[in-house]
Amino acid sequence: MPDVQKEISPTEEENHLTLRIRQYAWGLAAGWTLLVCGSWLWNYQAEQKVFRTVALAEARAVIERDALYRRWGSSHGGVYVPATAKSPPNQHLSHIPERDILTPSGRLLTLINPAYMTRQVNEMSQEGSIYLGRAHITSLKPLRSENLPDAWEAAALRSFENGAKEVSAMTTMDGKPFMRLMTPFMTEQPCLKCHAAQGYTAGSVRGGLSVSIPLQPLMDASRGQLAGSLAFHGMIWWLGLGVTGLGARKLSRTARAQMRIEDELHHQAILLEEEIAERQMAQESLQESESHLRIVADYSTNWEYWRLPDNSFLYLSPSALKITGYSVQEFEADPNLMAALIHPEDRERFNNHTHAHDSHGQILPIELRILHKNSDVRWISHVCQQVFTPEGLPWGWRASNQDITDRKMMEYELFEQAKELEEEIAERETAQNNLEELNHTLEERIDGAVADLRHKDQTLIQQSRLASMGEMINNIAHQWRQPLNNVGLIIQNLQLSYEDGSISQEELKSEVGKAMDIIMHMSRTIDDFRNFFREDKQKCGFMIGTAVRHSLDFMSAALTSHEIQIELEEDKGVTATGYQNEYAQVLLNILSNAREACIERCTREPRIHIRITSEHERSVVYIRDNCGGIADDIMPKIFDPYFTTRSPDRGTGIGLYMSKMIIEQNMEGSLTARNTDDGVEFRIEV
Repeated sequence: MPDVQKEISPTEEENHLTLRIRQYAWGLAAGWTLLVCGSWLWNYQAEQKVFRTVALAEARAVIERDALYRRWGSSHGGVYVPATAKSPPNQHLSHIPERDILTPSGRLLTLINPAYMTRQVNEMSQEGSIYLGRAHITSLKPLRSENLPDAWEAAALRSFENGAKEVSAMTTMDGKPFMRLMTPFMTEQPCLKCHAAQGYTAGSVRGGLSVSIPLQPLMDASRGQLAGSLAFHGMIWWLGLGVTGLGARKLSRTARAQMRIEDELHHQAILLEEEIAERQMAQESLQESESHLRIVADYSTNWEYWRLPDNSFLYLSPSALKITGYSVQEFEADPNLMAALIHPEDRERFNNHTHAHDSHGQILPIELRILHKNSDVRWISHVCQQVFTPEGLPWGWRASNQDITDRKMMEYELFEQAKELEEEIAERETAQNNLEELNHTLEERIDGAVADLRHKDQTLIQQSRLASMGEMINNIAHQWRQPLNNVGLIIQNLQLSYEDGSISQEELKSEVGKAMDIIMHMSRTIDDFRNFFREDKQKCGFMIGTAVRHSLDFMSAALTSHEIQIELEEDKGVTATGYQNEYAQVLLNILSNAREACIERCTREPRIHIRITSEHERSVVYIRDNCGGIADDIMPKIFDPYFTTRSPDRGTGIGLYMSKMIIEQNMEGSLTARNTDDGVEFRIEV
């Protein structure tokens, strides 16, 4: 027995080996602990980065939504809603003639401008849910005290004036965490209806759009993700410690065998550690890459998908719901849903579109219609490409679909407006023929009864409007010449870029957007000219400065083409009561006569000076040129009907006569003219 005890007693060398094993086990456990903690800390930081990215994306989406609301409202000049206690008439729109209107049933409607509409929507969003966030339109010079910025917003607004494009921060509001984002609000032409008096001009920074997204829901979701990650790492940590402990115990029990294979085990342990580290790094890299790709695809506004040869989907972006009305789950449940979405008239073209290729062998994109779940018809731009496995076998189709319904609607509206322009030109030609026929019989009408006097007055008014319309057609030509040149250059650049294959999808989209902006500007020009000739139904108050600038806008291109300088001197707040369109027509007649005089006499440095003031509580406008004046023997006759010093093809002699009738009979004012040192001065008092 003593011999056996001696034989199995651990030797000093075995004790030393056991101690080394234990030390190694503790070191491995410590290293494993650091590795697991480092992995969890990396996951935590990545989750915080995604958390901030998602919150910032939600804030940008809210701001873009509000901007779209405002842009839509601005494009329609506002909307009319019933006047209520919650939606009273806006006092800042009191200068607009039709701010409040009555329906045929007697219901009072009031005009809601885009800012008013957006503010009410934002107030409603703050009442119902903690998920919608807070949106706010603010400025350093607000019209309403409720729009005053807080300290953070004021600092952001000042940074915009220094050129900043966006300001964001994670802050605490009312004891709760929020993601705050603010972008500059640029002044557009429709905004000047309410804010021109504040000194803003088109393109200047008027204020900012501020949004605060509550972070608590995202923090709750992130907390669950972090808890799951912590539990997973904890389980891995305990598993590693368990494996380490069991290994150390087994090594202790086999100390003698360990000594014989120590070198081999050491080598294997090093290889095992390297393999574990490599696998961990590969797994983390794969997870990060997959997460980034998933975020990019899921947040795409286009409808992306990868369809396999059996018509099932390997991937389908969530934006399919917005474009088609059908969710990802509905597409996955019904492989034939994709074919059923295509409009019946476009299905054959869609089925055969993969046969058409460009010079580089790429499938040509097509535009087709789809049937939305709510039965609406929408237009999409479809681009696809066949996918192959590493072995070269077909692996389905990768496609991208962009909703182009708005662009198609704009093209249709542009086509309709072109038709309307053609109809207006045809009407003008008919009216011109009527005018010529009327001129042939005018002497017989003069010999008619006094009872026909009113009818002749109306005829003169019509002639004046037709003559003004001819002048407006000339102004349209001046206004359109430069935009048409720009559109032509864009089309030529697109053709050249397409021929040498250097154009990208983003460049094509940018160039098309520029062309559409120019075309929409030309369309708005037609609407402005049409509204100018709309007959006033009743007298109303209007700003003299607005009428003068409106007339100058119509004449700007024609005046600029002959290098005629305009000088405007204005007393603010000068108003009058009458027919604004007829008043503007008088201004246009006088400006046109001044322009023709400068052209005929070849005046060096031609100049038209306009002064707006008030005298004896009445508005007065002086229009003075430096084009030589009017002969003394002609001056008393300039307001007589059909009196003109020009050839018949260049003047009718009714412009100044009708101007005097409008001012003195229709608006109870006075219109006079006198010669100055170097020209003539007209005085309009209303």
